[in-house]
Amino acid sequence: MGYLRCHTVGAAVCAGMALLAAAASGGGVDIELPGKFGEFRVVNRGAAIRLSAAVKVQQKTGGEWRDTPVTNLHLRDSCAKPAPECVSLGAEGRLQPVPWSGNYCSAQCPANCNLDGPAPPGIYRYVVSSCDHKRRFVSAAFEKRLEEPKGAVR
Repeated sequence: MGYLRCHTVGAAVCAGMALLAAAASGGGVDIELPGKFGEFRVVNRGAAIRLSAAVKVQQKTGGEWRDTPVTNLHLRDSCAKPAPECVSLGAEGRLQPVPWSGNYCSAQCPANCNLDGPAPPGIYRYVVSSCDHKRRFVSAAFEKRLEEPKGAVR
C-alpha cells in the first residue's frame, strides 16, 4: 500500500511540474492558417496577453528561417484606421487580421510605397511577439506559389 501511495504522489508531482513548465514557457498563443494564401488567425489559449501589432514574415532559405523585408503587416482586422503599437488579446480571445497580400510593402492595406512588389515563391511563416518582445509565437510553414498572369490559359 505504501508503494502505491508513493507512486501516485510521484505521478501527481510530475504532472504538476509539467503543467508549471507549460505555463512558464509562455505558450498559449497559436497562429492558425485557416485557408487561402495570406489568411491567418491569432488564438489565445491562455491568460490575457498584449501582443506587438507588427507581424514578421520569415522565409525558409537554405534550411534556415530568415526575416523578409515585408512591412505594413499588422494584427488588425480592418484597414480603416492606423495599426496600433500593441493589441490586447483576452483569455481565449481570437483575432482574424486582414490577410497578407504577398507583397513586400502593400502587405495588407493600401500603402504609399516607392518600391513594392510580390515576395518570391517559397516557404514562409508568420512571427508574432509579445508587446515586450520577450516571447514570440510562430505559425506553421505555408507555401507562396508563383503567381500566374491574369488571363493566362493553361
